[in-house]
Amino acid sequence: MMWPRLIVAAFCLTWLPVASAQVPLPKPLTRVTAADLEGGAKAYTTYCARCHGLDGSGGMGPPLARPRLRRAADDTAIIDILVNGIPGTAMMAAWSLSEREITQVTSYVRSLGRRPAEALPGDPARGHAVYARAACATCHIVGGDGSGLGPDLTDVGTRRGSAFLRESLLDPGAARPERAVPYEPYAYPAYVIVRAQPRGGAEVTGVRVNEDTFTIQIRDQQGRLHSFRKADLQRLQPVPEMSLMPSYRDTLNRAEINDLVAYLMMRRAAR
Repeated sequence: MMWPRLIVAAFCLTWLPVASAQVPLPKPLTRVTAADLEGGAKAYTTYCARCHGLDGSGGMGPPLARPRLRRAADDTAIIDILVNGIPGTAMMAAWSLSEREITQVTSYVRSLGRRPAEALPGDPARGHAVYARAACATCHIVGGDGSGLGPDLTDVGTRRGSAFLRESLLDPGAARPERAVPYEPYAYPAYVIVRAQPRGGAEVTGVRVNEDTFTIQIRDQQGRLHSFRKADLQRLQPVPEMSLMPSYRDTLNRAEINDLVAYLMMRRAAR
């Protein structure tokens, strides 16, 4: 009887690697009109500004108002990012944009880089001293130095905008970095604080490192890692409004905040 053999063969064929057809990218606009920039600005405001800022100065995503972008040296590279996204990051493909809108957004993003550079009121050298004095290395790494309890700040000036950094210093619980995942919603909040109360044990408060259906791992403020089976917990409570990072609103003055933001914005990835 041939049926079982045919079924096995068909099943195996479904697991063979299939070369996916390369979708050709839209070509960049050769002549950009005012209408193209207007259309690009409209689409950008709707789909991009949430992460990159209304003026391209950055936010949860990297600043785009720069002459040279780290991942996109030309218009074709911007189009490629819009069409395919960036694997391993929260930047997903802009599938809701038409080809025309993609080319218009590309031209608009490129126009942002021709604007005057953002003027930062602080001094990076003084900011470096503020960074050391405030003991930021207790939780953050810069160039390999420090602790990894919080986000690595080595190239934070490439990945974040000054407004986001300022808010993080004054109101750390207002917004958090996101961790990319290759499925919807494509990112989830990182550095979420949770309280875990084991039965018959002391409560542990810290950053959620990992969680699945049955277990959770938490890193406390001293950097110690705790792993719990959820069945052994009396209570497990996320505290989304809380951050282990203290607010510097009352401990640093305005000049020191400006200096620290300027120092962090100077932290750029190597080109």
